[in-house]
Amino acid sequence: MEGKRTGTLVILASGVMMLTGCELLGYNSWKPQEPAAVSIAADGSVTEIISDTLDAAYYDATELETMIQSEVADYNKVHGEDTIKVSSLETEDGNISLTLLYASPEDYAEFNNTEFFYGTIISAQLEGYLFDVPYKTVEDGVVQSDTVDGSEVVRELDKQVLILKAPQEVQVPGRVLYVSANAEVLSEDVVNATGEQEEDTVLVLPSNAVYKPQEFSFAERSAANRVYIIFDDIQ
Repeated sequence: MEGKRTGTLVILASGVMMLTGCELLGYNSWKPQEPAAVSIAADGSVTEIISDTLDAAYYDATELETMIQSEVADYNKVHGEDTIKVSSLETEDGNISLTLLYASPEDYAEFNNTEFFYGTIISAQLEGYLFDVPYKTVEDGVVQSDTVDGSEVVRELDKQVLILKAPQEVQVPGRVLYVSANAEVLSEDVVNATGEQEEDTVLVLPSNAVYKPQEFSFAERSAANRVYIIFDDIQ
């Protein structure tokens, strides 16, 4: 991937402040509550929804629209016409509402310079994913247990998994069965991939010395920001 590729989130984050609320076209029953959201269809096509407010110190609406359209056009020149489509782009009163359609998970990952895998658990393992994190079990959109080991999850070899980097709200094309501990289950098919783990409680010793939780390396923090969503394909 070319070093100059910035992607949608980076373009917006460079000069905007996040707001909440945006409606995904075609998914009337789902209205994301987070400013960055993504929905993946059974065929692998991806819809990205972003709603922000412009920071006038960096961009005006016209400049931002031109930048996004240019980035998409440049990507499509290399990967094929309509690989990414700007489904909607509206700017009003300093706010921007953007919906992008991607042909595949790989296109979403490359354009946004991020991690985004969709496939079966066995195919994810073949790609090198280890699933060695704690999980929550989910039934009908409700967490049943938050103490499940990855060794139990990987037994479901034929189940679908979406692996991505937090934070963003996610809709999957099926019933969620497990999520990694750093995610919040919102409904049967929607997860808020927060990337947030419960922090270790600070321990005050009898001597009044304070035990500080372990500090993690950059690689460990990056891995902790990876969210796993395992679901049953109902298509």
